[in-house]
Amino acid sequence: MATAVALGAVALSGCTSPLASRDIYDRLERLGVPRPTQDDQQVSASPYMAQDDAATLPTTSVTLADLLQLAEQTNPELRSSRFAVGVSAGQAWQAGLYPNPTASVRSGEIGFDGDSSNTILGVTQPIVIGNRLRAAVAAADAEEAAKLAEVARVRREVFGRVAELHASVLERDAQIKLVDELISVASKTLSIAETRFEARAVAEPDVIRPRVEVYQLRADRQRLAQELAAAEKQLGLLLRTDPIGADRLIAQIPLMPEPLDEEVLVSAVKLAHPALIVEDREIEPAAASLDRIRAERVPDLNVSAGIGYSDEGDQGIAEIGVGAEIPLWDRRQGDIMSARFELMQRRQNKVVTQNRLLSTLAEELGAYNAARDQLAVIRDQVVPDAQRAFDQIDESYRAGRSSFIELLDAQRTLMQSRRTQIELAGRACVARARIAAICGMDNLVTQNQHTTEHAHMNTQTAPDGAEEDR
Repeated sequence: MATAVALGAVALSGCTSPLASRDIYDRLERLGVPRPTQDDQQVSASPYMAQDDAATLPTTSVTLADLLQLAEQTNPELRSSRFAVGVSAGQAWQAGLYPNPTASVRSGEIGFDGDSSNTILGVTQPIVIGNRLRAAVAAADAEEAAKLAEVARVRREVFGRVAELHASVLERDAQIKLVDELISVASKTLSIAETRFEARAVAEPDVIRPRVEVYQLRADRQRLAQELAAAEKQLGLLLRTDPIGADRLIAQIPLMPEPLDEEVLVSAVKLAHPALIVEDREIEPAAASLDRIRAERVPDLNVSAGIGYSDEGDQGIAEIGVGAEIPLWDRRQGDIMSARFELMQRRQNKVVTQNRLLSTLAEELGAYNAARDQLAVIRDQVVPDAQRAFDQIDESYRAGRSSFIELLDAQRTLMQSRRTQIELAGRACVARARIAAICGMDNLVTQNQHTTEHAHMNTQTAPDGAEEDR
């Protein structure tokens, strides 16, 4: 009988939760979590997580979709969030394992003369009589589901940063190209002023003003070049690759950003934002944890059985016993109270998170609409008027009715309006990327829209009326 009890205890030690009946590693790989190798130093390849040396970008014509795909494969934050799912899965597996038995050898009734003793080989097996194992597995499963939702939240955040840096690179590159064009025009104007000064046709201030303007444009170009290099490097670091040059990107800054429907965006945040889903999922672990603590108040039964030999009776003996902890003083009152408050806290966290997201969305929408409205005025009114004023003064200058200073002022006004146009377009593009980080990447404009709208920017007439000496 004692042997049967001991063997039964050993058999119970192998009992596991239902998780052990399925291949947990295969399930994790389907979720994008790779199987760890034996040395725990590297991870195996996965269709969702390519090795760094296999994840590459096209040499040219890189789209935003290419950047997002690479981020999905290589970004360390995304990879870390996936590994957290594996951590929770392992904890869920462990939570359902049955308690191990304890083996012991003990001797009793040993006489001082050594003429009698009892030696017992025993096994003690805790027997779970409450709902502790099931509650523990439920809590761990809920935690795993929360970690899985966290992956989607991290993905949206990372994708938003990629889109924002993508817009920053495009905006800095467009600024540099425009400044190069303006430097060329300003340099020709300076050359004309210097020629006229040498001929004593103008005073020295007429030379100093275009020279200062050229110096300022060159200084601005150096600043923009540094900012562009930093943005290219940041984009590369985010994707764990070399700096991604603007010359490799196919998209352009749109000069005619489309209007956004605030109600649709707010609805998208409330219904499907991953951070809110995470908060919902984290409520379930808190509730399951409360159930687990309540279940743990029921103590396990410690069933022990042993066989041995008695020297005094010169015969084999057996013993069996049952014991349990008496929950007299500690009935987990403090843990239950903490778990209740944690549940209440997590329910409020969703409201806090939603308010924070909607507040950020309102701020970015305000920045986008402000930039878009200003851009419309600059694009449709200021730049055309500045161009028309320059053309008229240029014609008047040719006829000898306007001074060189008037021509220079008209040129500077046109240059500044065109630079403001690019700055506002870049500001709107960055705000749009930040909105997409909140509401989803589907809210970004298509690459075709970028290219088409950029064509409008390239058709602007350059201020070239002062290219030759008059």
